[in-house]
Amino acid sequence: MESEARRYLKQQFNLEGAISPGRFESELAKRIGSPARRKPVLQAWKGYLGGGGLEAVRRFYSELLAHPRERLEGLVYAMHLPYLEFYLQELPALLPERGKVLEIGAFTGLLLKFLVQKRPDLEWHALEGVEEAVAVGKTRTPGIEWHQGWYGEPLDGVPLVDVALMLSVLPEGYLGNLPARLDTEEFYRHFEIPQRLAALSGLLRPGGLLVYGHGPFLGKNFEAVGEALIRLGFSDVRRVGEGEYVLVLGRMPEELRLEAPVKAQEAKAPPAVPVLAETQAAVSVDEAWALLEGGDYATVLARIPASAGGRLSYLRGRALMALSRFEEAEQALERAACEEAEDLRVLCWAEMGEYQRALTRLEALSSRGGRYRLALGRVYLGLGRLSEALRQLYESGLPESRLPIKLALERLEERAFRFGREGDWSEVSRRVEFVEDLSPELLTRGLLFLGLQATLQQGLWARAERYARRLYDQGEVAGALGLALTQLRVRGPEGLEDVPLVELKAVEPYLTDAVARAEDATALLALGLLRFREGRYSEALRHLERAAREGRGESAGLAYHYLALTKRTLGYPMLEVLGEHKRAHAHKAYPVPVLYQMAQEALAAGEPVLAREFLGRVRDAGLEAVQDQLEGLLALVEKLEGPWEAFRLLTAALARTPQPSLEQLALAYRLSRSFRHSEEAEKVRGEYLAALYAQGRLEEAGELLEDELAHRPDAIEVMFDLAEHFERSGTYKKAAEVWRKALEVAYYAEKDLALAREILRNLLFLNPTDPELALYLEELKATSAALAQLDGSADTFEGLTPQGLLHEGLPKFHGEYLIVVGGHTQLRSRMVPFLEAQGLRLDWFDADANSSGREAIRRIQNRVERAHGLMIISSYVGHDVSEPVRLEAENRGVPVYITPGRARGITGFLRAVADFAPQIFKRALKSSS
Repeated sequence: MESEARRYLKQQFNLEGAISPGRFESELAKRIGSPARRKPVLQAWKGYLGGGGLEAVRRFYSELLAHPRERLEGLVYAMHLPYLEFYLQELPALLPERGKVLEIGAFTGLLLKFLVQKRPDLEWHALEGVEEAVAVGKTRTPGIEWHQGWYGEPLDGVPLVDVALMLSVLPEGYLGNLPARLDTEEFYRHFEIPQRLAALSGLLRPGGLLVYGHGPFLGKNFEAVGEALIRLGFSDVRRVGEGEYVLVLGRMPEELRLEAPVKAQEAKAPPAVPVLAETQAAVSVDEAWALLEGGDYATVLARIPASAGGRLSYLRGRALMALSRFEEAEQALERAACEEAEDLRVLCWAEMGEYQRALTRLEALSSRGGRYRLALGRVYLGLGRLSEALRQLYESGLPESRLPIKLALERLEERAFRFGREGDWSEVSRRVEFVEDLSPELLTRGLLFLGLQATLQQGLWARAERYARRLYDQGEVAGALGLALTQLRVRGPEGLEDVPLVELKAVEPYLTDAVARAEDATALLALGLLRFREGRYSEALRHLERAAREGRGESAGLAYHYLALTKRTLGYPMLEVLGEHKRAHAHKAYPVPVLYQMAQEALAAGEPVLAREFLGRVRDAGLEAVQDQLEGLLALVEKLEGPWEAFRLLTAALARTPQPSLEQLALAYRLSRSFRHSEEAEKVRGEYLAALYAQGRLEEAGELLEDELAHRPDAIEVMFDLAEHFERSGTYKKAAEVWRKALEVAYYAEKDLALAREILRNLLFLNPTDPELALYLEELKATSAALAQLDGSADTFEGLTPQGLLHEGLPKFHGEYLIVVGGHTQLRSRMVPFLEAQGLRLDWFDADANSSGREAIRRIQNRVERAHGLMIISSYVGHDVSEPVRLEAENRGVPVYITPGRARGITGFLRAVADFAPQIFKRALKSSS
């Protein structure tokens, strides 16, 4: 699963994953193409790798952040990505339940951003020395206290923390040319670990947790880090993780054991004063109460010692709370050990940000109202429970709640805006309705605007009108437009097209007001539509031009569409009108027939370039929507782009059509005649011939083939088709003439002995006693023998006789049963007795004698179960008979064979039978067993 850090890098910095330091320069080149602009970054990078100290670190990070548009900041996080994922997986469980956490060297705060989401109950601080990084971090990470300064130098304003995170920090500035691992002494010498860890005094409180991670840098030695912590006096030193991904943890001692001189430690705190009883205090309880009620908090603190207990400690805690010194107040109230003090301690926890700790007790105390509800609202706000927070803050009724209420409303508005951007308008509506139910006065302008959008999208017209009215009273343009849309009962600009003129006229004052206050695109569009329908085209033109300029998406598309119609009406040049249509289509796609019509208009206007553009969009959208205008479209393509493009477009459309009509195939054949020799034209001719035969239009098929042969007198394929056509028609003399001509072309022109052999076999089937055919066979044998002697190969014609040629390659059958579907009657009448003489039983359902009636299908299906094989002649594939029969055979386990291509006469069919014979034998053996 993709981690949150990877998703963030992808969304914010356009990085797909981690990058190694070796790829930094190539990644930089992708983002900054200019060598001159890239040079300062590369120089800073080399100084950083060379171990140039803090100045090199500062310069490198400053150079990266000086290019916000190229988002070079992301390259740093991409180099650390696997370690960031490891830290995010391990750290949340290692941190204490409460306290302050400081990340040293936070850069722009990406790690802290995710840690805050996982542990919002902690108080987070960030220390960073690069001024630009601190500025970026403050804008991106709310809820984190940022401090600028370098670790190891005097720091002002950084409090004592409970956890210090040193993750991928100490190696920086000390890099250079290092091996992957250093021994202990070299590790101490190079990175000065003991001396640099000494600077934790004054940052990490005694007993606080240090978390050290070396990161992706070289020179690792986690054992040496642990030994250094033990030498310095850290307790509970341990390691988490394994391999390259390790964290070293330790707890800060009361005083570091330094082996080398370091900065002088701060003076020790004076010894604790023994606890005084109330009778020994410098002030009585009554006097302290009087001072407290008088607001003299400083005197109360001066006269009640910090070690006091009981009632005096309670009063001291109240004084500290009044001065907003909540941490000290919580300690004083804890010493008081009374019920009232415990109730006030909960308020201190809320002020200190210990929300989880305060939550349960505050929920029990919230019934008292007042500041307890206020504190509970702030706790809910800190935990992200915005609706509950707003309810408690509002019901507290205290003036101090105004600021947190404002903050809660802002965060609610941000969340609602995010839902609106994602299109989840029901969630937007629910949140705005909650605020309105709590108090209509709480609705901000932003929430009113979001509520208006959500209710319009959901069709909640009464609520939409209420929100629009309030916005209108506040002078917002959205209010005027919202009132118009609610009266028209439309959700947005896309619904304006269907609104009647009378209803548009009724909301004209609101639309005019919206345009007067600000040039709102939707209001301008509605006014333009109104003026267009009224016939006031000049005014419509002015409004629609502004609407198109200001609009986005479908709103702009509709504006450009009506702008084109207006210009057409006003007699603008056709080029300008079609240009507006083109812009409209870019925002809101036109239907394919409309694009086709505009292509025709552009061509008629003498703009072939624009016509080609519209035509290209028609082709991209698909031809299914213009099937009834296909011929006109092809004529347009032929005129603009030539006949080949029209032919290619039609063949692509036919390939997606399961059963193209005869008219479409005829059109494709007509277009193919300019490229008769291409493979595409051959395919179309075959499909057209098959369709003609399927409809019984034999005469047209014959004329087509004769015309083809007249234009291509040496085309063997055409001769095969024409000879087969004559055989189908029963004109054997003409068939023999065509086969003889094909034999001459194959033998004398093509010099293809194998093809000549096949054609001669067809001729022998037609007239096995013709003496000329025996002479042809002898000539072929002589040629084959000469070639065999020349090549030193076997003579395949040796000893071949006319009868041997007829039975060549055909096995001897023994009563196997074969069903054949397709072919013509003449082929069936010649093949059935021949194959039966070979021992094969046949049932042949040819295309001429069988229709697609249910009776024919039923008869074939009844015989399939007993058959040893089903052969379908390819010209019959997809026929109403062949498809159900094929499915029935496959369901019953009967082998099915489809002849490859249209059978080339008798020999083509016999070759298919020879190929299919092994499966027939296998089925026969299986059936007999």
